[in-house]
Amino acid sequence: MTPFEQQLNNFLPTLDLEFASRYSKLSQRLVLDEASGNEAEYGVRYLGNTEESDDYDEDYTTEAYIAKFGLGLQRLEAQKLINITNLAFWKASSQKDGNPIVYALDDNPHNFWQSDGSQPHHVEASFSKRVEIAQLALFLSLSIDESYTPQIMKVYAGHSASDATHYKTLEVRNVNGWVALTFEDNRPQDGLLKCQYLRVDIPVNHENGKDTHLRGIRVYTQHFRTPVEGSLLLDYFSPGSLLTDCKLR
Repeated sequence: MTPFEQQLNNFLPTLDLEFASRYSKLSQRLVLDEASGNEAEYGVRYLGNTEESDDYDEDYTTEAYIAKFGLGLQRLEAQKLINITNLAFWKASSQKDGNPIVYALDDNPHNFWQSDGSQPHHVEASFSKRVEIAQLALFLSLSIDESYTPQIMKVYAGHSASDATHYKTLEVRNVNGWVALTFEDNRPQDGLLKCQYLRVDIPVNHENGKDTHLRGIRVYTQHFRTPVEGSLLLDYFSPGSLLTDCKLR
């Protein structure tokens, strides 16, 4: 044990230095590639995958790629998580007439937010109070949006725009569907990203594209059972007796 570690051990005897150092060295850059099989290792899930190949196929119609939107959204909503996307105030750095940021929040895969200005572009979400984010999901499709597809995305989080810090850089290589990011490397004990403000910067597009398309973004928190759920208290009462036998005092 080094002198520095010994001093820390004296003041903070419960600190697990080996545990802390293991997670502090994790990369802040994540490559998104459906064909890479890096889901389990890096906290990412591809939710639009089918049994068919993820490589682009000219015979695979745009509508078939669009169908992945609905498939992935069903899988997202089937999780035991709470969708808090609409609890935030969303704002974009710019938007083209007819393609506002709210189009990235609805359930229509044909709708999308489109930027209208110089790079970098960004979208941001401000919550009324601190939230515990368990998952951030994005719908990306290089096959549909081509040069409008983000190539580099930087995720920032904090209490407000003024103190937001860089969490991770995403390099989008080969994605055609929903991508769900989790945060085990941020807080290994519970896998949460606790913040009140969230921003995604888009400095670079594929094929040197200028403006960006974003067809979907979702934010989820954990599903907690209420204290009544799972208790034996309700086993002693029938639904009728709860109304007839109980009295208010």
